[in-house]
Amino acid sequence: MVGFLIDLEGTLVKDKSYTPIPEALEFTKLLEEKGIPWIVATNNSTDKPYQLVEILRSKGFNVNEKKLISPSLLASNFLRREGVKSIYFLGTEKIKEFFEEEGFEVRNDHNVDAVVVGRDREINYQKLKVAASALVLNNAKLFSFHMNRLILDPDGLVGPSVGAIATALSYAGSKSIISFGKPSKEYFERAFELLGIKDPEKVYMVSDDPFTDLAEGKKVARFKTVFVLSGKYRNTSILDKIERNLQPDYIFDHLGECKKLLEGV
Repeated sequence: MVGFLIDLEGTLVKDKSYTPIPEALEFTKLLEEKGIPWIVATNNSTDKPYQLVEILRSKGFNVNEKKLISPSLLASNFLRREGVKSIYFLGTEKIKEFFEEEGFEVRNDHNVDAVVVGRDREINYQKLKVAASALVLNNAKLFSFHMNRLILDPDGLVGPSVGAIATALSYAGSKSIISFGKPSKEYFERAFELLGIKDPEKVYMVSDDPFTDLAEGKKVARFKTVFVLSGKYRNTSILDKIERNLQPDYIFDHLGECKKLLEGV
């Protein structure tokens, strides 16, 4: 039996509007019909996990809390393991509330144990200055929801994603980054558990991100990789920047073409 780890934005849905890609919706329904396991393997850092499940269900996807993995679900364990009690957070009010609900003190100054980088559409110099001060002046640790370079916005343009901001802070503060999401080992271990498949040769990771999800993910999890051109990269020229042994195993225009992988299944 094969299984699918399917990225969210640019793969299942178009962008933060969560508008389904029609072929993707059809493909997940086909997986359901065939009894093939699949989960949403997202690096989403803007919505609480249960809210994301509700959104996707409203869009027609058959998901529940056991069919979705996001960095938020792993964040608390990461932070507690590192002894973190207080954080400076770059991100949405929803995720800020999530951390408070989990028992962390979320502060607006640099006197914190850790800086946590999520998706912040209102990031500015002041926020970056507080974050850098926490790292340099208070020796805070640096965490990132994920290491994605770019994000596709509803206006069709791309912007620096969470990983890009975290990398800038890492450079400024001379701090290593601890990532909750893809491509962390813990993330993919949990994803395999949810799928119920141990053999990486039987798992396909499908994503529009050839770097974090696919190339780096392949290093960690050794699964098969599928690059789709329905998201932030609309042609294959970006693959020139990736080592030959980490190139995608398959390249499709959209998730629906993954039907070719089911022949004989």
